Amino acid sequence: MANKKPVVLRPFKAPRYSFGKLRVCKRCGRFTALSEERCTGCGRAALVPVERRAASLAGRRMAASLLTVALLTLAAAYFAADTAQRALCAAAGLILLAVLFAAQRKARPAENLRALDELLGRNIGAVKEGLELNRQEAVSVLRENDTLAYEKLREIAVLLRGDRVARQRVALLHGFRLRKDMDLEMEQLLLRDFEPLLAEYIGEVARLRRDLIKDRTLRYVQRYEAQILEMKDGPAILAAVAGSAVRMKRYVLLYSSFISRYAHSLPRDRFLRLHQLISACPHESWNGLDVRTREIREAKYRWDPDFG
Repeated sequence: MANKKPVVLRPFKAPRYSFGKLRVCKRCGRFTALSEERCTGCGRAALVPVERRAASLAGRRMAASLLTVALLTLAAAYFAADTAQRALCAAAGLILLAVLFAAQRKARPAENLRALDELLGRNIGAVKEGLELNRQEAVSVLRENDTLAYEKLREIAVLLRGDRVARQRVALLHGFRLRKDMDLEMEQLLLRDFEPLLAEYIGEVARLRRDLIKDRTLRYVQRYEAQILEMKDGPAILAAVAGSAVRMKRYVLLYSSFISRYAHSLPRDRFLRLHQLISACPHESWNGLDVRTREIREAKYRWDPDFG
């Protein structure tokens, strides 16, 4: 802890949809997930959210349809044989324009989504290239400003998933002094293989923010339990994770064997929570955890009135 750096991270709110972080340059077509003012490709201040760009393209397509109908109406009126036909063509054209405009207005949300799907699908290679350039940019500022590098990687990770970015983020977080009030993440950082730095981070999060320890993290810890035990603070990490799991009955039932192995190391408040859960549901299938809990209670908390 003494070697860890105190940091203040800017607030970060993940978008509802992952593409909500993505912007595209109207000039050169480069994509980015970073909050930069100007496009790093052409230097122009022409970056717009992809949703807005798609809506603009959809609007142009709809306007082109309206213009086509208007031109056909004018052509029909121009070539009409007499005034009556000319009036009839004009009236029919105006009605058709009104109907088409109403239909377009109703279908606009669907058209915007279709245009967005086409924009991203047609430029998937450019999107990947832009995100990779974003990642390289984040890594390039690491030595000068590791906090900024982490913030950039956090933005990119909304779209650029995978172990490489997650591993870089975990490595940076390892050098930060974590606090309960920080905007911490957990499941977005889980890797496919074992990483000691990630195990340490899980242990810290389990102590600071138990609510972030969910199914995927519990499965990761179970999968690499043997490797974590070999670490210097491995038993403490596993006990902290087990203590986080006892906040929900479902987790206690699903991971009863894991919790049973570290129940003796739980802090008093977490063991009390476990004892109360089991006492309230004596007929559940606790897979031996209820027996283990009674043994620990008799050994450590026999005279504690809260365990009566």
